[in-house]
Amino acid sequence: ILANDKMGIEFCRLVMSERRFRFLLYCLRFDNKLTREERKTIDNLAPIRNIFTLFVKNCQKAYSVGEYCTLDEKLEAFRGNCRFRQYIPSKPSKYGIKIFALVDSRMYYTVNLEIYAGKQPEGPFAISNKASDVVRRLTSVVSGTGRNITVDNWFTSIDIANYLYDHNLTLVGTLRKNKQQIPPEFVVTTSRAIGSSLFGFQNNSTLVSYVAKKNKVVLALSTIHHDATIDPETGSKNKPEIITFYNATKADVDTVDQMCSTYNVARKTNRWPMVVFYSMLNVADINAQLIFQSNNKTENRQRSHFVKNLARDLSDDYLRV
Repeated sequence: ILANDKMGIEFCRLVMSERRFRFLLYCLRFDNKLTREERKTIDNLAPIRNIFTLFVKNCQKAYSVGEYCTLDEKLEAFRGNCRFRQYIPSKPSKYGIKIFALVDSRMYYTVNLEIYAGKQPEGPFAISNKASDVVRRLTSVVSGTGRNITVDNWFTSIDIANYLYDHNLTLVGTLRKNKQQIPPEFVVTTSRAIGSSLFGFQNNSTLVSYVAKKNKVVLALSTIHHDATIDPETGSKNKPEIITFYNATKADVDTVDQMCSTYNVARKTNRWPMVVFYSMLNVADINAQLIFQSNNKTENRQRSHFVKNLARDLSDDYLRV
C-alpha cells in the first residue's frame, strides 16, 4: 500500500522486515488445512469459504446503499492452478477468478459479492450459474426495498425483470438481439434513420430500440421508465432516457475495480485463495473510506491519505506492545 511513499517505506521497516512479511504471507491460511481435503469434496471454495462469507455479511451490515445499484462481474488476475479459473478476453488481465459484485451506483460501495466457483460437487454448495439465478442471489440483500438494478446484456431478460419487479425492485439493462420476446421490427435497421428510437410497452416493462449508428441497433429494457422520453441533453443523437440512464450507471463495478488497482495490496502468488483475500482487502479499503466520509462530512481526504492512515491505525496497537 505504501510502496511509493518514502514515509510509508520507513513505516514498513519499523513494523517488520520484508523477510518476516513474506514468511507470514507464506504461512497465511483461512481454514483448517487438516480437514480441507474432506471439505473440498463438497465445496470448490473450501479454503476461503468461511472468511469470505463473513466479510460479505459485514459489508452488508455496515452500510445502507442508495437507490441505484449496479450488478456486474470483475476478474481478479491469476494464472496459477485453479479449477474455476476463467478466461475473459475483454478484461485487462484476461485470466483470473471471476467475482460477481453488487455495487452502489453513486458511492461505489460494494454490498454483495459471489465467487464463480464453476460446477460445484453435489451437496449444500451446488448452485446454478445461470445469469438469472446469479441476479436473484445477489439482489436478495436489497429485495423489497424499491431500488433499481443496472445490468449488462448477459444478465438482462424479460423473466428476470418480472422477477425483480415482483420483489419491489426495478431493472435497467441492455438486451441481446437473440431474445425470443423481442419483436422482429426492433432488430431491423435497414429502413430506420440514425438516432431514431422505437419503443414498446408491456405491463410494467419498456423496451427501446435505438439506432446508434448505421446498421447498429442498441436494445434496452427498463421497468423504471414508462414513457418514450428522449434525453434533450444528447442533442442531435436523440438518445432515449433509458439509454442515458444505463450509460450513467452501468460501469460502477468497473470503477470499483479501477479504484482497487490504483492502490492495490496484491502480491504475486501461486495460491488462488490469496488472490481472493487480496481482493477482499481492496474492497474493504474502499468501503471503509466511504463509511468514514459518510460519518465525517467535513473530511475531504484523498484516498492515498486515507490508505496510509488506515495502515498506521491498524498496526498502531501492535507497535505499542
